[in-house]
Amino acid sequence: MAGKTALNKEMKHLNGAYFRTINRLKEKERNMKKDITYFGEVEINSPQETTEGTVTIDNHQIELDLNFYDGVPEYDWVEEYGNYIKDLEQHKADVEAAIRADYEDGGDVKEYVDFHLEELDASIIDKVLVGTDASKSKEERLLTALKLKRIGFYPGNENYTVWDYTIGREIADMVVVINTDKTGKINYVTWES
Repeated sequence: MAGKTALNKEMKHLNGAYFRTINRLKEKERNMKKDITYFGEVEINSPQETTEGTVTIDNHQIELDLNFYDGVPEYDWVEEYGNYIKDLEQHKADVEAAIRADYEDGGDVKEYVDFHLEELDASIIDKVLVGTDASKSKEERLLTALKLKRIGFYPGNENYTVWDYTIGREIADMVVVINTDKTGKINYVTWES
């Protein structure tokens, strides 16, 4: 009986050590940090709801944000993000082609341009159009004045990225918004505040 008691104590000790080790590993995994391109070091299993970063594209600094409002996906979102950003410039070209196509189809981008040409003072419009091709219509020139200001990433969301274009946040509250999926496929183009 004494041997059985000693064995039970040893089993309890080993069992406790096993669970302490598992808990330490889970805690370490939960707090695992990785260097995420453009965002720096991020706790990949329990990141903040929003992490901010920047990227320079075509000599313009673009605001970035990495968002986990709906929690952290149960798959490798870091790899997914890496796959997306390795083609960031191609995605940007595709987004800008979608903006142009939407404008030419008389969609939301055309509505955005027309709204601002009607609502903004002529002197403000003239400032926005500086540096655009004066041989083109004001509508075309305002379209080319749209600049990328922000890309939001939403791992685990159908609308993986949100691309915000504006003629200037100090000029207009409204932005042209393009959502893509995790592969860069355009989900939709619209404008909003």
